[in-house]
Amino acid sequence: MAFRTCGHITHAGNVRAHNEDCYEVDAEYNFGVVADGMGGHEGGEIASRIVVDCISREIRNGKPMPEALVLAHHEVRKAANNGEGKPGMGSTAVALKLDNGEFDVVWVGDSRAYVWNGQRLTQITKDHSLVQQLVDEGSITAEQARVHPQRNYITQAIGMSELNTMQVGRVQGRLPHGHQILLCSDGLSGEVSLAEITEILKLDLNERQKVDLLIQRSLDNGGADNVTAVLVTSHVKE
Repeated sequence: MAFRTCGHITHAGNVRAHNEDCYEVDAEYNFGVVADGMGGHEGGEIASRIVVDCISREIRNGKPMPEALVLAHHEVRKAANNGEGKPGMGSTAVALKLDNGEFDVVWVGDSRAYVWNGQRLTQITKDHSLVQQLVDEGSITAEQARVHPQRNYITQAIGMSELNTMQVGRVQGRLPHGHQILLCSDGLSGEVSLAEITEILKLDLNERQKVDLLIQRSLDNGGADNVTAVLVTSHVKE
């Protein structure tokens, strides 16, 4: 089973006193989800926990992945309206379901998924963010986006968008035996370059050792944000 060989970890980072990231990995149902909350203490961390709990529950219940994210959106908004957490709280999310080499990835916001084939790292999600829009328009390059002053401005988030404008991103495909998918919050992608992630994934280490090194590299590079990473290896039945 794919998620039985999986590394996962979260860290508050070097600057923040609390961790608004949240994640879950389920080896029985072969899924993982990473959420990055927004709204400060007693806001973002509550939103991300609601998102992870809701998505995990709905996937176990057989709900299609995009619908699980939409339901999480409802639950975050309902919680805020009922006085749980803070008004305006929200969360990004990226979730992966992997069955015998077939992957299904959904996301809202700028939490990401990458595929590692042993030689090359490929981002398979596209950020719902202002800088991504600028990259798509050709106004800035991807490298300029990494240091852009508005790089943290996201255009969609669970709980913070009106439901009819929240578009869940989705990508499905085949993940051959031995290939890996990395899920992460922007505390990793914002601090660690593609070249650095590639350097670590190339090492002859297990999944947990690799995510430990990824988190440490984020901390060494500043660690200005909470950071979470989940690394899963595909095991295809012959």
